[in-house]
Amino acid sequence: MIDEKKIKAYGRAVMMRILADRETKKRMEREVLSMVRDRVFDSGRNDPYEVLGDPSVFAREYLDEMRTIYPKARYIGGGGGRTTGRSYGYEYTSKTTVMGIPLVHINTRPLGLAKGIIAIGSVAVGVISLGGISLGVISLGGISLALSLSLGGVSASLWVAFGGLAVALYMAVGGLAIAYDIAIGGAALAKNYALGGFASARVAIGGEARGIIAVYYQKGLGDYLLRLPATAHQIVGFITSKTEGISGLFEWIIRLLF
Repeated sequence: MIDEKKIKAYGRAVMMRILADRETKKRMEREVLSMVRDRVFDSGRNDPYEVLGDPSVFAREYLDEMRTIYPKARYIGGGGGRTTGRSYGYEYTSKTTVMGIPLVHINTRPLGLAKGIIAIGSVAVGVISLGGISLGVISLGGISLALSLSLGGVSASLWVAFGGLAVALYMAVGGLAIAYDIAIGGAALAKNYALGGFASARVAIGGEARGIIAVYYQKGLGDYLLRLPATAHQIVGFITSKTEGISGLFEWIIRLLF
């Protein structure tokens, strides 16, 4: 009698060594399982490892045989023996979908692409994405790109970005922060408001501040200068006396920090 669990485990071990897009891998997996099942049945034995040997060898032979049908599929290696897949990552796709998109897709395999409402993987694309490279509405990753909120080593967003290098239209916070409206960081560069060790903006607050209005500790360059230390009330009053108004969020940040 064929042990279906062993068949599926062997099939997974084979597929972990093959790189292809998700739909192609589904077709290939069905074919591999069918081949493994038939060969094990014909052998009269129960263990696919005894019948077929190393899954790595099987994967290479299968790809060679199917090269004309799946020209973009690639072998991604792996040692011999029985494997749980820990060395080669993991993939999970939820059965629940939203407009044809998986609710959750996790793909931690090398160069694996995860696409879903919630996506987690080496490369992740989703509404909420988490990965080495991530793209989404809310995105977290080494390199993170988002429409709304981005957190990462290198982070960019249309709204808010946090990161070592953070770039955003509305607000950026990071070691180097670049934004149109508000930037906060070690070095902060913005059109309107900046706060940091080095700050450059229309209204700049920092150790070294450059702007039309500059509030500074060590060095200030601008039309209107205020040297720190000063209270939050004094800083806000100085800024509002020299300009038409101040961003509510930036005022809140000043009152929080000073």
